[in-house]
Amino acid sequence: MQRLYLQKRSLILVCFVCAALLAPGTAPAQDRLAPVGFQYTPTISFGMIGLGNNATARLNVVNLVRIAPPIASAIAQTPCKVELDLYDSQGKLIKQKTIANLGYGQADFVDALRSDLATTAAHVNVTGVVKVSSSQSYFCSVSATLEVFDSVTGTTSAILTGASTGSPLIFSTLPLSMQPAQP
Repeated sequence: MQRLYLQKRSLILVCFVCAALLAPGTAPAQDRLAPVGFQYTPTISFGMIGLGNNATARLNVVNLVRIAPPIASAIAQTPCKVELDLYDSQGKLIKQKTIANLGYGQADFVDALRSDLATTAAHVNVTGVVKVSSSQSYFCSVSATLEVFDSVTGTTSAILTGASTGSPLIFSTLPLSMQPAQP
């Protein structure tokens, strides 16, 4: 009996909220319900991996959505904006690439040659970060790897998968291009 009472009370509350939103003389519903500037931006981070002489670090990303979902015709598509960042062990940005829209099933990458690093050490560490800027996962679901290969032969010597996504939500009122770099 108590549960039925709570359900009815909840339904009445929902009806009052809907009535208030649709009341004549107020702003249109889409104006009142507009997003407040927060955006779901998953970030995929890798651990450090070493680069020796003649090595290249490659941060790869692929959009796992292979074809447009059936619901795509009912809603406006949000571009699958992806930023690829490579950092040294001091957190300094080495290379960055922004993909405006990583299409269905498409892949892209950014490379950092060992010679791009301003150090004379024989072995240096790098890490990769992938920032995804899309509020609709049915258009944009990415997977990333961090690979090290020999620049001369092209032979892969190591690959990192299963990256950490850290916090599932990162809220920002800044556009992706204006956010501070995070290693």
